[in-house]
Amino acid sequence: MTTLTDPPLRVEEGSPRAARTRHPALAPALAGAGATVASGIAIGVPSMWGDEAASVMSAERPWDSLWAMAANVDAVHALYYAFLHVWIDLFGASAFSVRLPSALAIGVTVAGVYTLCRSFAGARVAIVASIACTLLPRVDYMAAEARSAAFTAAFATWLTVLLVHLVRHPGLRARWWVLYGGLLVVSVHLFLYSALMVVVHLLCLLVLRAPRAVRRRWLISTLSAGAACLPFAIIASRQRGQIAFLAHRDVTTPDAVLVTQWFGSLPIAIAAWTAVLLAIAWVIWQRRSHPFDAEAAGPRALTLISLAWLLVPTVLLLFANAAAGPLYTARYLSFSAPAAGILIAVVICLVLPRPAAIVAGCLVVVLAVPVAVSQRTDNAKFGSDWAQVSAYVGEHGKPGDGVVFDESVRASRKPRLALRLYPDGFRDTADLGLVRSYETTDHLWDVVERLGERPHVLDGRTRVWVVARSTDGTSADEQTLLSAGFHPTTTFRLSRDVIKLYTKDAS
Repeated sequence: MTTLTDPPLRVEEGSPRAARTRHPALAPALAGAGATVASGIAIGVPSMWGDEAASVMSAERPWDSLWAMAANVDAVHALYYAFLHVWIDLFGASAFSVRLPSALAIGVTVAGVYTLCRSFAGARVAIVASIACTLLPRVDYMAAEARSAAFTAAFATWLTVLLVHLVRHPGLRARWWVLYGGLLVVSVHLFLYSALMVVVHLLCLLVLRAPRAVRRRWLISTLSAGAACLPFAIIASRQRGQIAFLAHRDVTTPDAVLVTQWFGSLPIAIAAWTAVLLAIAWVIWQRRSHPFDAEAAGPRALTLISLAWLLVPTVLLLFANAAAGPLYTARYLSFSAPAAGILIAVVICLVLPRPAAIVAGCLVVVLAVPVAVSQRTDNAKFGSDWAQVSAYVGEHGKPGDGVVFDESVRASRKPRLALRLYPDGFRDTADLGLVRSYETTDHLWDVVERLGERPHVLDGRTRVWVVARSTDGTSADEQTLLSAGFHPTTTFRLSRDVIKLYTKDAS
């Protein structure tokens, strides 16, 4: 049987390679730390957006309110919300603070990528894969978002590392398989679609020619994890209405699947998919021309595992979406992004001749850095400008001012989320539309009414701010203000929202 492990290396005492041999965790730790630092740059700059509002608002609920909401509408994110609840209690709810765990999770992901690649193909591939993974737009995006995506990528990576370790050491005690099953359960509870990694790992066992005893233990561990996740999956299936809006969008376009899903821009997508095709061609050529080359067996296995990791979850989810949708949006497969970085590294280090490899490496950097910079601008999150809304009202508002928000748009786009995410600017104002705060309900958002349904809130007020997302979203409220003697005095336009100040003479 062809070995899939690296041959033993002779190292001289005192050499850098000897140090790495004595401390095998050092290089992955350095790779992960570098990824966290690089991806953590300016993570607090972009204004938070609707999905992050769901995270932060859920995490800021009292515990009993959080469990009630999760049981009603959002169980699939309950574990992440619980973690973020503890994190916010310790470190606050600023944009930087709530995104920092994601940047740390990307570091953990890249450390796993390094470990996986080194075990199959050596340090050079591991280093390049770590850099490529860090630079991928989807990975960089995950690092600056207060959602669970970065954590799912970390779990997918380290579960794969652990599985490879278990295959290579079939005599390990059963507790290691318990650990594998436990991590799989946590991963699925962080994000339900992480269960797709089970199919990837089944293919890993075939690629690695795992012994029958290992296959049996994997099956027992996986089935046990599935049984533990079954109640969670049932609850999640009953809450599918949370993503029903996807049925009204064309989310399975070639651009969404081939570009947005992992690569962020067309030039990077073209380069990356070229690398994927070259990796496929290289594996086919290697198996035909060097079927018994033990030295190439490891890199071939790494390539096949990465191809399965990248492509299989996407194919399965697209089929499921077509059969029983809506189930797909590009962000849902973020946990496969590390595989793209690995395949790029394989092509650069093992497939291309050295001059072409240098050009390809430089091309990856040149294409990725501008995208990374664009993802750290003020309005990078789908144009969200809620930080600026809060800052403007805070700078120009006066104690006792009222605020009215556009309620006509989808809940995750409502500008009232500026008040929840960036409350400092609204500290001395009154939310005139609020009927019931979200934290006292078992739903995600506030319960509100139009001004016309509660005109008494205008009594005694001479200044009211109106924050609108759509062109006519506040027309009814503005008409109520005009009828009450207010008139517009200031209009300020931002990336998405418009702020208006209505005033009237004191009576």
